[in-house]
Amino acid sequence: MSLAAENGPRSGEPRISRILDRIRSDEEVSANSGTKRETIDEETPVVSDEFESSERWPLPGLAPMTRVRTSFGDVHAVALRQGDLVKIRSGEFKPIVWLNRVLLDEQFLAEKTDSNPIRITKGAMGRSTPKCDVMLSPRQIVCPGLRMNFQERREAADLLSKPGVMRIRETGLSYTMFHLGEPEEIQCDGMILLLAPPTDSV
Repeated sequence: MSLAAENGPRSGEPRISRILDRIRSDEEVSANSGTKRETIDEETPVVSDEFESSERWPLPGLAPMTRVRTSFGDVHAVALRQGDLVKIRSGEFKPIVWLNRVLLDEQFLAEKTDSNPIRITKGAMGRSTPKCDVMLSPRQIVCPGLRMNFQERREAADLLSKPGVMRIRETGLSYTMFHLGEPEEIQCDGMILLLAPPTDSV
């Protein structure tokens, strides 16, 4: 992934394993300090030439225009901020305690095709589900629901065999990753997605 945060590109960016280590480390620092960090400080750029095309993209996340149900209504992932109240499956609202955006550039997306997002078109998962097209990381976990036409949690990429689900080739993209302090199922345009803190098993 080759991407620059707003302060400019970095040299010698980490491989995926080191990116995951950094994400976990940042989360621990944020949790221990109790300090709210601005989203821009959480953007993680990655350098394209450090990856093999055969590598499996490991991170979950939501594409920028995918909407999440919050106390403000449906908010695009790109506009979410730490502290926003997100609606979980039970109907309660819980605050975002950690958020990170991983930025992918054209070269990385072309070389590492598995990193390209999965589009789930309106109604592809059941009656009016989702309510509109959504785009997710291939590793984002989608949960079954009353109107969903499958019965167990699946990665978005595992839904590609279904009509109305396809991989989209992008020339530039960010994935928003966030969690609410513990594993929770959130509402996303009629779909249910699983969010969980990063773990060593990711």
